[in-house]
Amino acid sequence: MVSAEYLAGFMDGEGYLALGRIPRRESHEYPLRVVVYNTNRNVLERIRQTWGGTMSCSESRKPRWKAQYALIWTNAAAARLLAVAAPYLRVKAKQAVALLEFHARVRNCPRSRDSRGRLLPMSQAEQQFREAVYQHLKLLNARGPRTAPTLASESGAVLREMPSPSPAYLAGFIDGEGSLMINRVKAKGSWKTQYRARIAIGNTYRAVLEDVRRAYGGILVDDPRANPRWKHLYQLVWTGGMVEKLLQAVKPYLLIKREQASVMMDLVRHKQRTRQGRRGRNGRFFAALPDDVVAYRDGLCVRMKELNARGPPVLTPART
Repeated sequence: MVSAEYLAGFMDGEGYLALGRIPRRESHEYPLRVVVYNTNRNVLERIRQTWGGTMSCSESRKPRWKAQYALIWTNAAAARLLAVAAPYLRVKAKQAVALLEFHARVRNCPRSRDSRGRLLPMSQAEQQFREAVYQHLKLLNARGPRTAPTLASESGAVLREMPSPSPAYLAGFIDGEGSLMINRVKAKGSWKTQYRARIAIGNTYRAVLEDVRRAYGGILVDDPRANPRWKHLYQLVWTGGMVEKLLQAVKPYLLIKREQASVMMDLVRHKQRTRQGRRGRNGRFFAALPDDVVAYRDGLCVRMKELNARGPPVLTPART
């Protein structure tokens, strides 16, 4: 079973909450639409088994990349999902509030039908209201900075008090928006290869990352965008000794990146078990690591790259 907190974190990272806009003879229809995307169909199937939804698949932009899957909820099903997830949403809390209020208004204002059961056009005032909500959500979901006034209803999502993000929420966010990497680096002027674990989550909402940092540590950094018209991006990064504590908290809840977390924990444990000798006068410098140590860590680095590849997974023999 996929928890509501994990789902909220996953939606904040990989979700899309909006109104559709379908042309009709004399007006438009505005269906609620909630979508979560990922290349891991198995995880979306697990979410679907708990929360419903309709699965779809689209070809990737490049043939060598994995196929992209989408799990979609519309109208009443979308509203039921949001009612459960909204208390835990942070990044997309404003969208959830607007959609739930819109759905409540639609339910309280039933449409008239003709003798053949077809919906009659809505009033001009109602059409204008629905178009305004549609444009408001479009603005919230835009990549660029906000330039227009927002609806009063979103203030509740901005000001409401929320507890610290739970490990389940953060696991969902990492599965949707995070990266786990092992970097192979050489210090400038040094012949020694080092293997460094790095976990990062990125988002345009600095306040959300600040909430995570207060609860789980990490270093918050700016990540300038290539396109100046896009919203400013921030990254929360864990490296070195910060990695183990974070993995201990979120690993039990990870669904997509659990194997990456296991590989990274193997590196952390291996570093803790490996005693590195000293060299030079008075032991001022670390000695070179044995070949078998370097080979093992290099194997972990390669395995992590395979797990993170955009293309189909590469089968490798299990480690002993």
